[in-house]
Amino acid sequence: MMKKKLWSVIFFIIFLSIFVYWFYFSKPTSFPTNEQLVEEMNSIFPEVSANIIQDTIPIDERHVLVPFISKKKDYGLSYWAWKNHKWKVASVNTKGQPMLWKPNINDPSSFYFIWNIDPKDQLSSIHFYLIKDRGYHITKGIEHYSPRVQLEKRVSVQDKSYGLMQLPDDWVTFMNAYIKVDSAKQSPDRDMFFGWIPYDQKNNELFPEGSINGTLYSNGNVDLEYVMILNKGDIEIPR
Repeated sequence: MMKKKLWSVIFFIIFLSIFVYWFYFSKPTSFPTNEQLVEEMNSIFPEVSANIIQDTIPIDERHVLVPFISKKKDYGLSYWAWKNHKWKVASVNTKGQPMLWKPNINDPSSFYFIWNIDPKDQLSSIHFYLIKDRGYHITKGIEHYSPRVQLEKRVSVQDKSYGLMQLPDDWVTFMNAYIKVDSAKQSPDRDMFFGWIPYDQKNNELFPEGSINGTLYSNGNVDLEYVMILNKGDIEIPR
């Protein structure tokens, strides 16, 4: 009798282990069709009125970006993640203003700028920025000064409305060093941020009215950061 109970426990543990692996750690199955994507988004977030799937762009094995056009002709973004043995929409934004997607919050090399610019805004390019403000403080009579850091990357948005850009290597290197130093402080500075400036065909700043202030849905299983819209007055140009 004892042996029978022991084998029952062993089989239960094996079954449970297999189920846990299947449910939480198994590799993703094929991604849903465009029709299924539209149906899922409209079911979870009816306000989005998704209509046309523009593309499906894998970020990694378990994350996919899906830009789309709504019935109202809005250019939006949806973020999909493989979780609990199913592809799920983690977030939907009815507008395509640039956002920073962080699939792995602890690894800046996994971060992507994401956008889907409404063609009516007639943008030519976007300039992305990583900025750390100057810092000055006195601790125990000792003066501490940290210089401003400003990194820039230009991307064209003329060929298609949507796109993504992984953080450049030098940005990742700086962020890793910044996070390491900042985490050691008792009072972190919080003086680093991301921004963007949109430009038209004549390289003039242009406010993209059709691409901002959308409605956002999120199930809480996605790390997204708004990217601040800047102007030239916020940027320092070496003389």
